[in-house]
Amino acid sequence: MNFKSIFSGFLLILLIVGVLMSGCTSTDKNSSSNVSVQNTSSSSTDRLLKFGELWLITGYDPANNGVFITEKAIVTESLVGATQDFQLVPLLATSWNQTSPTTWRFTIRDGVKFHNGKPMTAHEVKFSLDRAANISAQNRQFMDFKSCKVIDDHTVEIETNKPNPILPHALHYPNMAIIHPDSLNAQGNFIKPIGTGPMVFDSFDQQTRTFTVKKNPDYWKGPVNLSGMVITGIPDSNARALSIEKGEVDFTVDVPMNEVKRLDELPGINVKTYLTPRVYRMAINFNRTPFQDKRVRQAISLAINRTDIVNNVLYGVGAPAKGIFIPQMEWSNKNLDVLPYDPEKAKSLLKEAGYEDINGDGIVEKDGKPFTIDIVSAQERPGLPPMAETIGASLRKIGIDTKVEVMASAASTDRQNAMNFDLIMVPANIAMIPDPSYVIETWYRSDGYSNSGKYSNSTLDALIDDAKQTIDKKERYAKFNALEAMVYDEMICIPIADYGVTIAQKDSVKGYVFDPTAHDLRMDANMTVG
Repeated sequence: MNFKSIFSGFLLILLIVGVLMSGCTSTDKNSSSNVSVQNTSSSSTDRLLKFGELWLITGYDPANNGVFITEKAIVTESLVGATQDFQLVPLLATSWNQTSPTTWRFTIRDGVKFHNGKPMTAHEVKFSLDRAANISAQNRQFMDFKSCKVIDDHTVEIETNKPNPILPHALHYPNMAIIHPDSLNAQGNFIKPIGTGPMVFDSFDQQTRTFTVKKNPDYWKGPVNLSGMVITGIPDSNARALSIEKGEVDFTVDVPMNEVKRLDELPGINVKTYLTPRVYRMAINFNRTPFQDKRVRQAISLAINRTDIVNNVLYGVGAPAKGIFIPQMEWSNKNLDVLPYDPEKAKSLLKEAGYEDINGDGIVEKDGKPFTIDIVSAQERPGLPPMAETIGASLRKIGIDTKVEVMASAASTDRQNAMNFDLIMVPANIAMIPDPSYVIETWYRSDGYSNSGKYSNSTLDALIDDAKQTIDKKERYAKFNALEAMVYDEMICIPIADYGVTIAQKDSVKGYVFDPTAHDLRMDANMTVG
């Protein structure tokens, strides 16, 4: 599947400069200020993979930027891993057990070395988890972190504030990655990531925001195939497509859906699509009076033809949403189906709620005021803008005057944080923590971290708290199935489609295996570049 556009040759110069500079020596500086930092550990003659990343690289401290440094640069690693079907497996921890309702013990893997050659022990684990909890309220909330203490060189004990049966799941989150204290300078400022992963930090150029990593010659899992990567953020999807077409990168992600087939047909390029644990949804601003009426929310949902969106807007890259989880997750409610498309029923529900077209202009009104809304969408993910435009057109057909506003992700986030929106498109990850509580709690609890619309329901909060603290897996999943059905029916947010990710790579790149548990994608150290 394939595609082309115009991308500045300037990026090619930047990539070449990034590779050439990787063999030079410069002074280490504080990377928390995004200043150029460099190591000189390996030869610049190795063939490095040129990776066109989805986002500009603005930081690489795992406590804040774990998705990038853990999953994409693969420099750092977490205590707990996960299989492709979201089952937990040992990683830097070999085992764990709950010793009391609020206490867990983790056995730390022996024989692992940090990139500075020093052994990993329980002391570095405590340092990393304490730091992650102190730096980020989100990290602290996910772990429900109270304290961590060293029992011996290979055992830590973590205490939570309340019973938390999914602490091991939370420690799969990339922000909880383990680093050596030498990652900080004498003043306690982060300067460079010294992790345990298959790639070693080499350099970061502040001006070009090009990030270079080299192979870890002493990786604890064994020899690494990939010599290294030169990673450059390319936020524009058309530019990402052109960069792979022109040979400026070897590997990139999320090219425009309408270009996938053409790109894939080009000599020397192949494009694959994968279903990833992410859902396109619309968050609803519950501070706006119309959306407090369930009939209005239902009408908006009924106006959306999800199958048509997947087939004709996303070009088959994805699937119509069935619930708020993807069917591959064992905890998803398998009794839920794709939400129906019924514009006539949508009009009827609007009329029941008091919205009618009185003057015949095609726009419904209530109390003399036309029903006018906005849909806000970020532009970086290629499926979002055309999806927002299609939904806007569908809502106009049922009488809602809809304005679609497409903007940079940062501006969209600012609008969301300021509650300056009616509906906002959100491509939400649903498996950063492989347990249903991650989504149900953060999206729907009154104080949930990702409760974008500020929905509040004390009864729902209590049910979420009860399910979250249920230890028996069968009983736990049954409770979360019921909660999923409840929020799906209440239309607290509006699921549209399961997210399909596109991976475009040169034919010279071999051995990449997609990891569906990652945020966008996880790079694979077993790849080779011809």
